[in-house]
Amino acid sequence: MVRRSLMFSGALAAAGSSYFLTLGKPETYQHIVAGATFLLGCGSILVDVVTTRGLEREGGIDALMSGGKLSTGLQSAAGRSWVQGEGAKLLEHDTEASSFYEEALSQFKESEDELGIAQVLVGRAELTMARGNLAEAQTLYQQALDGLPEGKLHQERGAILQALGDIAYFGNALDEAAQRYVEARASYKQAGDYMGEGNVLIGIGEVAVKQLKQEDAAASFDQARISFAQSGDKLGEAHALTRRADLSREKRDMPDAQVRYERAISLYRRCGDFVGEGVVRIVMYELLRMMERQMEARTSLLNGAALMQRAGRRIGDGSLLSGRGDLRRAPGRFEQARQIGAAASGMLTDPKEKADLARLLIGLGEMERMLGRLNEASQHFDRAVKLAHDAQDKGLIGDAMKGQGQIHRLRNNQRQARQLFKDAYGFYSSAGDTKDQAQTLLAMGQTEFLMENTDGARVTFAYARSFYEQLGDGAGAGAALRAIGDLESKSGRLAAAMEAYTEARNFYQQIGDALAEADCLFMLGMMNVGSDNMTAAALLAASGRVYRVVGVPNWQRRANSYASRIR
Repeated sequence: MVRRSLMFSGALAAAGSSYFLTLGKPETYQHIVAGATFLLGCGSILVDVVTTRGLEREGGIDALMSGGKLSTGLQSAAGRSWVQGEGAKLLEHDTEASSFYEEALSQFKESEDELGIAQVLVGRAELTMARGNLAEAQTLYQQALDGLPEGKLHQERGAILQALGDIAYFGNALDEAAQRYVEARASYKQAGDYMGEGNVLIGIGEVAVKQLKQEDAAASFDQARISFAQSGDKLGEAHALTRRADLSREKRDMPDAQVRYERAISLYRRCGDFVGEGVVRIVMYELLRMMERQMEARTSLLNGAALMQRAGRRIGDGSLLSGRGDLRRAPGRFEQARQIGAAASGMLTDPKEKADLARLLIGLGEMERMLGRLNEASQHFDRAVKLAHDAQDKGLIGDAMKGQGQIHRLRNNQRQARQLFKDAYGFYSSAGDTKDQAQTLLAMGQTEFLMENTDGARVTFAYARSFYEQLGDGAGAGAALRAIGDLESKSGRLAAAMEAYTEARNFYQQIGDALAEADCLFMLGMMNVGSDNMTAAALLAASGRVYRVVGVPNWQRRANSYASRIR
């Protein structure tokens, strides 16, 4: 009101001063000018009333860019602490994430926000699961479930029940997993959440496969596909098609399996999920062999291995998987690829096939590394190194040694990892494989950062970026900039990190990679939380819209959830 009173006074003063500016003019003219000036001032007041309608000014600030308002109550402060904890978790700052979660939990408890308490407990459970402590994670999920009010928050209840089902499934407690999934499905139905229902149906199908109930599994996968289609989740639909096709292949219904696999491939391509497409192509090796199409089978197998290797280059170790590699859903598809890949490697016995066998083993090694099975991955890479040396293929030797280096890096043997990366770089240089040279520089930069050589890592990433730019590889340059952004963020230099992510987004826009652009928007939003919450909310909402367009609504939901808490 004070502001508008001042605006009204200004309008009166402007109307009065207009008489001095029009001295010597006819009296009618002076009145017209004064009236017009006063009306313009009143118009500005009207515009202010319309644009700020519904925005509370006591305890809050305007947030027109984010489509709402930002409040400063205890509940809002708790929400922002929770989002900051989620951001730290994505960047693998475990200690920082735990600190933010503790702060958010105490604030949510004080403000009696039951949903907020559950969200913090779920975040802590996910952090605990990432460390491999399933028992503690289960306890935290159960606490979150017990704290939800009865008859409310059905979607959140369904998500927690699904997570408990996943833990039971991985612990081979199949009956308990099935029960949890059924309960989760009921909650999702009450919430009208088709995507959640599809995820649970995938879980029910996986349990049925392990219990050798093939018909029940097929029905669950078919229902899951329909639910995912209704929700717009293209990746989920592809997973359901893949698992349903696996059952048709096992029944030797080859035409049906082929149609489903090909539909899944087209969806994986649309979403940019190299892991998903790689799995399907490896599994199709057996199908095509049964159809006596040997050359096509071999091509499909090697293409699948190449896609796995490509996925390994893109994903790295970060938690922001988005569409680049949806590793957590439909775990049975990886078991299929593992079995068929192992069988295929046993058939490539001709000495002339050593190079192809090495390529297959490298692809399988990348898959196992991404899934966290480091011993199995290490065995594949070790064998691939020997085969590549026998085949005298320097590029392949570099690929296998780089895989070995990644395993040592994950096992915290950073010096050995760095030496392997340097050796791989030398082989790529000899082979003239410039793109892989640049990618190896990114791996070396990661290792240098883990060795606390931050300046060296920064220089290495910058060199990789210039390498990609000289090659005209926008995707590679974007990946290098994202690596720089991650480095600067972990070093606490948020301004430099945001600048790198903004440049990366520009590269992805130029090459039309909407999914990677959404990832950059998402991370820019997370980095702004706490310093510029209005911008953070706007960026997260924008990333959610892009995720929706490319068919990754699970990340859209996450982005929108964070944006709503920041506001």
